[in-house]
Amino acid sequence: MALIFPLAAGLLLGTVMLQSQAVLPTHGLALCLAVAGGVGLLIPCAPRCGRRTAFVLVFVAASAVGFGATSLRAESRLSDRLAAGLEGIDVAVTGRIAEMPRKVDHGSGFVFETLDAPRGIPSHLQISWYRSASAGIPDLRAGQVWRLTVRLKRPHGTLNPHGSDREAMLLAEGVGATGYVREVATAHMIADEVSAPMIAVERLRQSIRDRFERALPQSPWRGVLVALAIGDQDAVSAEQWRLFARSGITHLISISGVHVTVWALVAGAALAGFWRRVPWLALRLPAQAAGALFGLLAATGYVALAGAAVPAQRSLVMLGMVALATHGGRTVRPALALASALVAVLLWDPWCVLSKGTWLSFVAVALLLWGAGQTQGSSAVRSWLAAQWAIGLGLAPALLALTGQVSLVAPLANLVAVPLVTFVLLPLELLFVVCDWAPSLDVAAWLFDWLARGLDWLAAPAWAIWQQAAAPGVLVLAASAAALWLLAPRGVPGRGAAAAVFIALLCWQPPRPPQGSFDLVMLDVGQGLATHVRTASHDLLFDTGPRYGISSDAGQRIVVPYLRGEGVARLDGLVVSHDDSDHSGGALAIIDAIAVAQTMASLPEPHPLRGTLPALRPCVRGEHWEWDGVHFDVLHPSPDHALGGNRNSCVLRVSAGAHAVLLAADIELASEDELAAAGALAPTDVVVAPHHGSRSSSGAPFIAALAPAWVMYSVGYRSRFGHPHDEVAARYREAGATDLRTDRDGAIRLHVDAEGIAVERWRETAQRYWHTGFAATR
Repeated sequence: MALIFPLAAGLLLGTVMLQSQAVLPTHGLALCLAVAGGVGLLIPCAPRCGRRTAFVLVFVAASAVGFGATSLRAESRLSDRLAAGLEGIDVAVTGRIAEMPRKVDHGSGFVFETLDAPRGIPSHLQISWYRSASAGIPDLRAGQVWRLTVRLKRPHGTLNPHGSDREAMLLAEGVGATGYVREVATAHMIADEVSAPMIAVERLRQSIRDRFERALPQSPWRGVLVALAIGDQDAVSAEQWRLFARSGITHLISISGVHVTVWALVAGAALAGFWRRVPWLALRLPAQAAGALFGLLAATGYVALAGAAVPAQRSLVMLGMVALATHGGRTVRPALALASALVAVLLWDPWCVLSKGTWLSFVAVALLLWGAGQTQGSSAVRSWLAAQWAIGLGLAPALLALTGQVSLVAPLANLVAVPLVTFVLLPLELLFVVCDWAPSLDVAAWLFDWLARGLDWLAAPAWAIWQQAAAPGVLVLAASAAALWLLAPRGVPGRGAAAAVFIALLCWQPPRPPQGSFDLVMLDVGQGLATHVRTASHDLLFDTGPRYGISSDAGQRIVVPYLRGEGVARLDGLVVSHDDSDHSGGALAIIDAIAVAQTMASLPEPHPLRGTLPALRPCVRGEHWEWDGVHFDVLHPSPDHALGGNRNSCVLRVSAGAHAVLLAADIELASEDELAAAGALAPTDVVVAPHHGSRSSSGAPFIAALAPAWVMYSVGYRSRFGHPHDEVAARYREAGATDLRTDRDGAIRLHVDAEGIAVERWRETAQRYWHTGFAATR
């Protein structure tokens, strides 16, 4: 059984190596590695194989299996993607709603399993059904079979430094295309049936969610309680997530391993108590073994009800090991159970290593086991405090690497929240789920409201959370090892060196441009604009990205994580070019999360942002300043000639020596003519295309006056606006400008200094085998 440890480590290494590849290996190589690794796993069974040799052989063979087998599975999954020729056209498909529909802005979203579709349509689609003025949305349920006309596109998402990867998520979920219902009038349900066990589970989850909505129609914590009960986190607001992150209890707002374990223990103990009182049952199977097996069965049902998240899967496998050992009259080391869980999870879902939750879940349990080994024989209070210390210190490097922040008040918050949620709130919710007794849910909501108030008070100070730039992976690994060393028993040498490595992680900051140069990053925000300009000691953000819906915007989802990952705790300047929501939609989220020294905007008088932006001054021609040898000049609008709308956009020129970048926002032909008449246009190396390359801008005289070597388009993938327009793109090409596009290249980074301009495309830098865009179009 000890060979399970090199087996788990090898599988993990091989899987991570494959998921880090820009291109999948050839089919033959992957097959050879998988077969060779499988055969190699049998070699340690030879009687003359020593223990150390067996460990090495199992590790190497498992690595080969992890790499080769995962590659073959990835190749199969990539082959089940939408054919490129079917993008953007209406297609009629018949399929079944495979999961509980989730609520999205102005509609519902669901996974659609195709049953009858044209060739080139994948087996699973992510579909959105939006309500319109003329038609609402029917009562969608898992298992329903529909005939729909949909418009699809290949899996694609924005791609930025320190941001999430939607394409990886869709691949992990087996989704081969995304789209929306196109012809609502022609949609009709063919059948309403439960044809598979998981469909029945999904229907049960949906009915439980509906009951929560009826029982708590006005409670702000309904979404949180639903997440605790069935793992559906869609209704948890961004503000609530921020509170949980600042207080360090995010791990509780889901079906965690603790919840699964407690449920299994309660169910198992209840059955074991009954079993002992029935002699003919106890004579056939010991009550302890019966309770363990029933607890495992109850946990399996609970994990299925919770959507089978990785922490729940891990706990289920560990409980299975304990149950089987109990049935056989043996004991299982917790570390062995954890390694077995890792093997099972990797074999079941090799894409789980792309999820932050997987790493935090397994690392947290490993740290608890490490801490428990240091406090054997101690009191319960000391063991609990030691566990909190081990989790807090040991998880810090991983949290900083994955989220960019660590809650300093988390140990105190968890001291209260963990027992309250696990032993009070969760039983109250399960009582409602099983018995439909509404008063129990009212009490749970009331208790959570008081818990949230306490967390809000505890996490309110600025020092409650530590935030810093994303550190290099080598430093994170070194700091993780240092944390384990610091948690070792007293008397272990080298603690000072370990503390120094850990402090080095906390003090790390990314390098900044030298004096007289600047970096410019145009973020991939879809159809909108958000650009970060960094000098030797200053940071400026030009525009804030679009609003995506009622509860989501680019500021919250993209810009703030990027700025934090870059170590930007304070913006020296924020420019909102004009009032279009694709440029100003993320402003409120940004100023709420990042300190801003001063702002500049071209906004009409009644605009709501005018009363919110700090130290606001108008953006008008003639404004200029210098930071660290870099010059900033506002070229538009004229203080005495307001054109209104897009034409009133702020235009900023940033220059270092003889090289410059022009940020033109959404100006149109009339504004371009005004700039030319004022003599404000001069040769410029890079221009951010006005209005995303719209036909109403980038006239031939404007391009000729700038003579750019590069043109940057901030555009959405297959945007309905069709930006950039073919005529505009052709004019820039004829002028000799090389095009850069966020939909194809992801975020685009320029380094501008006296020597020239260096360009980095993020889809090229961070390319993975599942990405569309750069690899597909270059």
